[in-house]
Amino acid sequence: MTLRNLLALWCLCTAAPVYTQVLPDTLDLEEFIELATERSLDKYQSDADLELAELDYRLFRTDLKPQLMATANFPNYQRTVREITQPNGTIRFQPVRNNNSVLGLSLTQQIPQTGGTLFVRSNLQRFDDFESDDRFYNGIPLRVGLFQPLFGFNGLKWDKEIEPIRLSEARKQYRADRAAIRSEATRLFFNLLNARTEVSIAEANRRSNQELYEIARERHELGKISDSDLIQLRVNLVSAQRSEQNARQILRDRSAEMISYLGLIPDGQILITEIPSETPNFSVNPDRALQEALANRAETERFQRQILEAERNVAQAKGEGGFQADLSASIGFTRSARDLEMIYTDPQQEQLVQIQLSVPILDWGRQRSRVDIREAQRDLTRQQVRQSELEFRTDVQQTVQQFVNLQQEVELARELQELAQQRFDIARESYRLGAINVTDLIFSQQEKDLAQRTYIFALGDYWQAYYRLQQLTLFDFENQQPITD
Repeated sequence: MTLRNLLALWCLCTAAPVYTQVLPDTLDLEEFIELATERSLDKYQSDADLELAELDYRLFRTDLKPQLMATANFPNYQRTVREITQPNGTIRFQPVRNNNSVLGLSLTQQIPQTGGTLFVRSNLQRFDDFESDDRFYNGIPLRVGLFQPLFGFNGLKWDKEIEPIRLSEARKQYRADRAAIRSEATRLFFNLLNARTEVSIAEANRRSNQELYEIARERHELGKISDSDLIQLRVNLVSAQRSEQNARQILRDRSAEMISYLGLIPDGQILITEIPSETPNFSVNPDRALQEALANRAETERFQRQILEAERNVAQAKGEGGFQADLSASIGFTRSARDLEMIYTDPQQEQLVQIQLSVPILDWGRQRSRVDIREAQRDLTRQQVRQSELEFRTDVQQTVQQFVNLQQEVELARELQELAQQRFDIARESYRLGAINVTDLIFSQQEKDLAQRTYIFALGDYWQAYYRLQQLTLFDFENQQPITD
């Protein structure tokens, strides 16, 4: 595994413990969101992603700084028999026993603007011939030079432009990930709230149907209602009991899902979610929302980075594999002597200049094909980025419109729920008095249940759109300030 993967695994394993403490029985939306942003696995994943991005950037920054390297080949002893070519061309096998040790120190600095490398070097070599009892020294007290590709690919220059964008993208993505946790927490919260609403509806229907069935039995004994009506009410009662049982199972499942999302061990605890009593009512300007989204979201940096990476790949294809020329030049001092002191007190000057050329004569269009492929990929990336940017803008605009519509829909659904409940109360009392038949009562009950479900669904859609809008723009329109956490 790579160091990056090991670090990610370590961050997740050590930072995301499984909690065992019991949650409070009652949670409102704000409390659950706060717990989710502190405890959920998504929180630790986003923390790890940001830490890895910052470590990657720190690693890149080290490439821009001088690098000091010490080398040593000591000892380098050998005792053997080797073939030695004589001056007349014959070969003789002679014993060899020597030590050839080298110590070196080098300081290098890359040049991002040109892709070259400046270096300062010093080394010392000692050769001991134990057969002849002789000793030699060879050293370079100082050598200063430059290695410069003349027409090659300068990867460091591209990295210097891309890596800061990548870091900015990661930091913005971290904020978006935190906002996504709030959106997911809202979805889970209202899933549980919907399940609890179904239980409440099922309980109320079971009690109501039980009461109505008892009344119907008395009327049936008096001959005031038919067998068909009595059987229908019995069917309604059994159906209500079955619906209540199913609703309670779904409630247990949804509660366990919420507890698990918080990194806790589900132990059968049933959480109670409170219905948000108020919904913030504020206006959102679509142009302002799009402006904040483009300024705050990571997509802007991501689109820019993708295009730059595609351009870099084209430059790399052009710079590698074709005509190559490398300049290597250095000046310094060198000396060989039997006395170590002579290496440093009386060195000789040296100058080295070399230009190395590599010219492909016949490659059957290989280089041109590589460049064509990269250019085609670059053009495709540009088109994909344009399409992604268009989809992002559309998503922001649609989310704003959806949120505005849901603000009105919640109020209408709340009013409809109240009216449907009043109508059912009247219908139930009317049935007790014999003013309406069972069909009208059942229809009124169904309207009441539907209105209650509609209100809870609308409320859930509203709050999910509320946090979805924050996730897409990273801006709090209620308080008119950017979201920084």
